[in-house]
Amino acid sequence: MILKERCQPPEIFQLESLMQRVPIVHPLFPHWTEQLRRMSAGFNGEQRVDSLFYEIPIETSHYFIQDLYIQKPKSSHQIDTVLVTSRFVLLLEIKSITGELNFDPQLRQFSRTNKDGSVDGMNNPDDQIRRHEKWMQHFLAEQKISLPVIGVIVFTYPSSIVNSRPKNRIIIQSSGLPYLMDQLLAKYPNELLNTRKTRHLAGRLLQLHSVRPLRRIEVPVGLRRGVLCGKDCGGTMNLNWRKWICDKCSRIDRYAHFETLLQYRVLISQTITNNEFRKFTGIDSVATASKLLRIANMPSKGSYKDRIYTIPEEIIRLESISTDLESI
Repeated sequence: MILKERCQPPEIFQLESLMQRVPIVHPLFPHWTEQLRRMSAGFNGEQRVDSLFYEIPIETSHYFIQDLYIQKPKSSHQIDTVLVTSRFVLLLEIKSITGELNFDPQLRQFSRTNKDGSVDGMNNPDDQIRRHEKWMQHFLAEQKISLPVIGVIVFTYPSSIVNSRPKNRIIIQSSGLPYLMDQLLAKYPNELLNTRKTRHLAGRLLQLHSVRPLRRIEVPVGLRRGVLCGKDCGGTMNLNWRKWICDKCSRIDRYAHFETLLQYRVLISQTITNNEFRKFTGIDSVATASKLLRIANMPSKGSYKDRIYTIPEEIIRLESISTDLESI
């Protein structure tokens, strides 16, 4: 059973929004492009692993928790995949890295050698999964539960060649997940928890999950303003007869300003006022801006003139708000 699905990292939308609102000639544009490429590749690799994992028949009580984030007072744990079973707990550290990969056990260093011979130093995934294992073991001890904890490093690209590896660490290509599960189920044949206790353990872990804080980025001055077309045409949406129309591709979207509010959230601030909304979108009318903000149905505080809206992670498009659009 899947208790928590994997969601797209908010940093992907953040970078996409930033790159839509800065000129391509900006000196940091190539850097942002590479960041977006890496994040997208990592997310796509994790999704491929999820698809493979869900197809594996596991004939014992089990629960998947994807992208578990545990916030501690001075640190945090972000575990790519947690599989809770009645026989063991499996933790996956998923890596989408190409090239020749080397683990140095003495220096605790992890590096990649590229095709051109250049070498990149990276965070050591063995240390990352080892840290998660220790936390999980401590958590199980607190729950008075005795289950083996197994940490595995999964590489998603067939072009990842591991030249040297740490001892006593399972490292596999994602295609090897079915074989790995067969091995683990054979190695741990005993049911240590019944179905109810397995479910309770997985639920307790899920209760510890919290939303990972969005990493703030330094946004350059002079961002492009306006309600921008959601397509790749580069056009600007204009409000005309209760709907937004792209001045370039003529796409129509009655709720295009919702996306703009979400962009404001990841680039500027999680709160917005009527004045800030008008400056960001280029809307002149205070009354029109007020109606558009009300339609978004966001939490707010303060009186009409100094009202502050809190932009949620997702703005729901409700058919019931269409009557409000008629008054714009």
